[in-house]
Amino acid sequence: MQRLESAWGKRLMALSIFCLILGGWFAFTQYRESRALLPAGQGREGACALWFVGSSSIRRWDSLERDMAPWIAHNRGINDATFDEILPRFANVDPTTPRPDAIILYAGENDLARGHPVRQIVHQLAQFLEMRSELLGDVPVLVLSAKPSPGRWHLFPDQKLLNAAAIRLLPHMPDTHYIDITTPLLKDGKLGDNYQADRVHMNEAGYRIWADVVRDELTRSLPAKTVKRCTG
Repeated sequence: MQRLESAWGKRLMALSIFCLILGGWFAFTQYRESRALLPAGQGREGACALWFVGSSSIRRWDSLERDMAPWIAHNRGINDATFDEILPRFANVDPTTPRPDAIILYAGENDLARGHPVRQIVHQLAQFLEMRSELLGDVPVLVLSAKPSPGRWHLFPDQKLLNAAAIRLLPHMPDTHYIDITTPLLKDGKLGDNYQADRVHMNEAGYRIWADVVRDELTRSLPAKTVKRCTG
């Protein structure tokens, strides 16, 4: 009987130690995530700087700095990110940091792919924009539409719902602009040859389309003196 009690006691002790270790690991993970930052961009901050924030469609934009020159583009994208990953990192932006002239945001596509409802995604978009106002004041945010792709064509109806909801939201949020990158990627309702082998992410041709659209919107949306100062 004593041997049985001793064996059970050892098992309970081992289980208690395991639970303590597991609990400590979860606590450390939550602490680390609560302090995580957006990836740092390259180049100087402040005047003529642009922050490109979002998921892997931003992170994989390898030609971003070249495509956006003479603007100083900072790639602050996170691979495979949803708003759940972007929001806590954006919340850790230092409000004393030199402010960019604009933030270009691409987020929501992965959220749809993981089954998040449109209402939740739009709510988180609003949270991002409110956070921007608190941390960075009136820095303009240019919100890119959810892009269609061959690998996620089945999500295109939901993407259109998300885009429509974003269009309805943005007039109620200060210093925000909507950028339609959906239409330029479609020819007669079909997708062009603008995608990598994974059939989701853009290739160089696709990113050239993005760059042209974003640059045009910067010219329309930002103050003329800012555009002139930064682009000559």
